Order: sequence, then structure tokens, then C-alpha cells
Amino acid sequence: MSDLVPNGNDVVSELVDLLLDRIHIDKELGQHFLINEKILQRAVEISGAGADSHILEIGPGPGTLTHFLLALGSKVTAIEFDGMVVEHLQRVHSQAIESGQLCLVKGDALHVAWPKDLTHVVSNPPYQISSPLLSKIDNWQNEAKRRDDNELQSVVLLLQEEFASRLTMEFGIASRGPLGINMALNWQCSLDLKVPPHSFTPHPEVHSRLVLLKPRNLMDELDIEVEPRLVKRMVDHAFAERRRKMRNRLKGTPRKIERVPNWNRKIWRQVADKLLSGKEDINLGSGWEDFRPEDLEVNEWLILAQKFEHINNELVE
Repeated sequence: MSDLVPNGNDVVSELVDLLLDRIHIDKELGQHFLINEKILQRAVEISGAGADSHILEIGPGPGTLTHFLLALGSKVTAIEFDGMVVEHLQRVHSQAIESGQLCLVKGDALHVAWPKDLTHVVSNPPYQISSPLLSKIDNWQNEAKRRDDNELQSVVLLLQEEFASRLTMEFGIASRGPLGINMALNWQCSLDLKVPPHSFTPHPEVHSRLVLLKPRNLMDELDIEVEPRLVKRMVDHAFAERRRKMRNRLKGTPRKIERVPNWNRKIWRQVADKLLSGKEDINLGSGWEDFRPEDLEVNEWLILAQKFEHINNELVE
């Protein structure tokens, strides 16, 4: 529990005011502090976390969300970049730190090691790290699977609304891109509450949105087996020039394709040439070669990557 007014109605305001008395807001660090208790409680609620959970919070700021996470009885690891904010958190959550319920880490969440026994991520992160943070979350989950270790049960993030729309591909083709397609391989991403600027201090210039990520394995669901790294390289490459047709994008070679097992630039070109010759059957819509990248749905990217692998195997044989 928080050391400050644990059952009081003004704990959020008190924690924010205590921090603002000691620091100057650094906009370069994305310091916009959520002051809407309803949103904080909703983030905790949809996470599904409980007393046996180990929750990662990134950028705890005044410690308001931390307060509600600790109230669950959960173990919390909070990573904060700003040294003055760390000192504030050490004061206001000293009891939880002393008991071992809260582990406060000073550092960059994108570069420090995360505990291997995490079960949830619940955070209001700086907007400027949203994309690399999701990449790290996805990589952490994949590593946990490879270790046959605890996997994340849910991720709740408060994100810029436009970014959240692209992550969840809310508007179909209009919001379809590498972010949403690549994350959809391992996560069911859904939108929750909208959060207006006045819910923060200071007010950001954009609206925000709570997003819930629940783990999934789309390949298992569709009974498609393909190397995920090949899918991601293919998607990223195609969308690098999203207005060009698929045939043109596939004739080019993805960057760093050599990092995908059994692939290099020469093999890619051979496979693409054979597929685009029109002599290969592929379970995509007629004329798919003239589609633009956003016209393909997530399952169709998996089908395309699987066909690339199949042709590659035939060439090796």
C-alpha cells in the first residue's frame, strides 16, 4: 500500500502535488501525469492482476498508478528514468519498498533488464517510447516462451490515441501497418477508455487511449507454421513504401534478411521471382500481386510468408 492516505479520496492529487512541489516538468521525458482516478482504477481492473501477480510499471512518475497496483497486494517493479522522481517515490512509497513489495529501479526501461517472473505490465509510459516499448514487450514474451518460463498474462498501456488506433488497426485498411500486423501475431489488442487531455497535468496536446493486450498465438489458431522473423521482415519491407504494389516490393530484398535462418539476399530474389512468375498456386485473392501492402490482412501475410518458405525448401531440395 502507499504510505500516503491509502484510503483517502485525494491520494492521487496529493501524490501529484508532492512531486510537482519538487520538480520542474520535463516535456522531453514525456512527463504528463494522469490525475483521473477513474482511469487509473480502470487500468488496474482490466489487467486482471491480483495479489499473486508481479507487475511491471514503466515511468511511474508521482506514483499514483503505483498506489493502486500496490493496493492489490501485488509485487510491483517500477522503472523510472528521472532521478528526482525516484527520490520522490522513495519517500512516498518507502513502506512498500522496505517490505519488498515495491522494487524501484532507476534507469531506462528500454535498456535495463526486466525481472523474469513478471506476469503483467501496467503502465502510463512516455509516448515517445511507445513503439520500442511494445517491441521489447513482444521480445520479452518470446524469450519467456523459449525459456518455457512465466509469460505475461496481460499488458495495459495508456497510449496516444492515434498510435493506439494503429496498434489495434481500429479503422481497417486506413490504420493497417507493420505495428498492428506484427503485434497481432502474439497479442489480441483491444481499445478501452478514451482519455482526454484534461485528465493529465500538464495537459498533453493529444487524446489518449487505454489499450489491453492479451497473449495469443495466431499461427496456432490458423494452423499455419512459419518463421515469425520472416513474416516481420516481409511486412516491414513492404510497408516501407506502402503505396507501391506487392509485386514491386517483393522484387526488392528486406533489410537484414540474413538474420532470418536459412535466408539471404540471393535466396530471397530466387523465391520472389519464382512466386511472381505466376506458376505457383497461393491461397490469396486473384491479382494479389497488384495489391498494396495495406490490402493484405494479417492471415494473408502468414500465408504469403509460408509460401516463401515452401518455395525456399523446394529450391534447397
